[in-house]
Amino acid sequence: MRIFSVIIAFFISILFIGCKQSDPIEKEYVLLWEDQFDGTELDLTKWNVQTGDGRDYGLWRWGNNEEQYYRKENISFRNGTLRIKAIKEDFGGYKYTSARIRTLNKLDFKYGKVEASIRMANTSGLWHAFWMLPSNPKRGWPFSGEIDIMEYVGNLNDRILNYIHFADGFDNHRSMGTETLIAPDNEFHKYSIIWDENRIRWFRDDVQTYQVLRTDDAIANTWPFDAKFHLLLNTAVGGNLGGSINELEMERAKYMEVDYVKVYTIK
Repeated sequence: MRIFSVIIAFFISILFIGCKQSDPIEKEYVLLWEDQFDGTELDLTKWNVQTGDGRDYGLWRWGNNEEQYYRKENISFRNGTLRIKAIKEDFGGYKYTSARIRTLNKLDFKYGKVEASIRMANTSGLWHAFWMLPSNPKRGWPFSGEIDIMEYVGNLNDRILNYIHFADGFDNHRSMGTETLIAPDNEFHKYSIIWDENRIRWFRDDVQTYQVLRTDDAIANTWPFDAKFHLLLNTAVGGNLGGSINELEMERAKYMEVDYVKVYTIK
């Protein structure tokens, strides 16, 4: 009987060890919101159009010394995709125009999975972005945070940027992120994040490129990513990150083309 008890205990311990070593269960996601861009006009129940040079929003030249004037006319649709056009033309005192849209007060959410299929011109001076800002910030930028799901800069056309912006305990601007090397190919790629109360993970074509943990020393005491955020899509020209502009190439329109945007909530 004693031998039998030992054998039973042995098999129970093996089972317990197997359970402890098993992979964690992946979270399930349910579609919360999407735009497939199948129409001929921007769906204004889902997006707001931001226009001008930023001064109406308290961000002259959008806070980054950008060279473009945003216009709603630079938004168009073709073959089921949203097209943001950047082009060299005089308008509003600027030499370039482009477009910027956001979901503020139409899609504001906390935590989940966000993804978009995008392709972008790699012309020098262009600065494409798919990103997130807080919808009801308690303080100004960067105290309430910024999540850059994807930035692509023509002057750095062999890499994708994944970053967050925040403030440290001394109210200094800080950022964390990575640059993932790519082969420029003018094809659609999927850019996404998975965001929960403990971390943010970035992906390109479902391959993880970066992650930030709430427990990371640099951000543990000031983590701002536990509030509702909204989405933005835009193409800037020049500016602090866009850099020098290839004026000859910009004579012809250049595009950021978006096939879809989807947001999932945790089941």
